Formats: sequence, C-alpha cells, structure tokens
Amino acid sequence: MMTRRARDKDKTIQDILAAARQLFSDKGLHGTSIRDIEVASGVSKGLILHHFGTKEELYASVQDLLNEEYVAMMNEYRQDSQNLKELMSLTIRNSLNYVKENREYRRIALWAYLEGQERNTDLERSFTEALIASMQAGQKSGLVREDIDPFLIPFIIRGTIDYWIRKEKLVQKLTAGNDDSERGSDYRMIDALVRLFLKYQEIEDEK
Repeated sequence: MMTRRARDKDKTIQDILAAARQLFSDKGLHGTSIRDIEVASGVSKGLILHHFGTKEELYASVQDLLNEEYVAMMNEYRQDSQNLKELMSLTIRNSLNYVKENREYRRIALWAYLEGQERNTDLERSFTEALIASMQAGQKSGLVREDIDPFLIPFIIRGTIDYWIRKEKLVQKLTAGNDDSERGSDYRMIDALVRLFLKYQEIEDEK
C-alpha cells in the first residue's frame, strides 16, 4: 500500500510538472523562471530543485512526458489497424488530431527547436524505427512505392502535419465558401499523403 508520504511526493511531482508544462508552453525555457513555477505550482523552489535538480532538467522531464504521451497514443491506435492503408491513415490522422488538440505539446516542441533544446529520446527513436520498418515491409510486399526511401517517409509525414497545422488559418481562407469543411480539408490532406506513398493499385484494391 502506498504510504501518505509517497502519495504526497507523487502529488508534488505532478503539481510541478503540470505547472511547468503550462509555463514552458507559454514562455519557453528561457522565459520561465523557477520562481514562476514555484508560484504556479504552490511548491517551494527548494523542493522543485530537490526533485528535478535544475530548470533545464525539469524542462527535459516535461519534454519526455509529452513525448511519452504522444507515442503511447500512437502505439495504441496502431494496434487497431487491419492493413497498411488503414495503418497509414490512422497514423497520419491520429498524429494530426493529437498535435492540433494538444497546445502544450505543439508549443513546447516549437520552443525547444527555437531555443536549441530539442530532445531525441530512445522512445522516439524506437517509434520512428518501427514506422520505417513498416514502410520497408510494405515495399517488400509490393504495397509501398519502391522509388521513395522508406527512411524519409515518417519525416515527410510529420513535416507535412506540422506545416499543415501552422497554416490552419490559410487553409480556412482558401476553402472558405467551398463545400469542404475544415475536417474535409484534413481528410483530403491525409488521403493525399497515403496516395503519395502507397501504390495506386493497392489503394484501389482496398476500396
């Protein structure tokens, strides 16, 4: 049974992480002070440093937590796919929806890039390697185009998603007055990416 002291420690850590991820999302690493986190979390500076060491280490812990949440979500949905086309559609759609709906994940990723604080964890590497392996297997089975380097596919997909979200207002303006809703535009983008990598015959056979 978890003791009260252990519960208090866990709650303290969660309070610090919750406050830190909000502040880092709003102001980045350099714009956030330990004092800011102390006020927002209600946890003393000494206790924050006791649990995380430095502000930079706390920032890394927040990045790792966000990355773990993203990969866990993606792996959960990957298990539900029935074929390669569905796997690619699910991967793109769920990544798009997650990044769109999780402001802290999106903003901290941008801040980390701008401030030179990006982290490439073993978890992210293994997840990306699994995607690359799926594309390699698809090429061997004749479902994925052989003229595209499978190593590049996950990066092309994620880059497209990030840029698509950044240009959300432009997409809305360009589709204003058309029959397509914003969701319809998202669907067209996802379908285009799938068609970019899968062989046309494979797409037609699965209709």
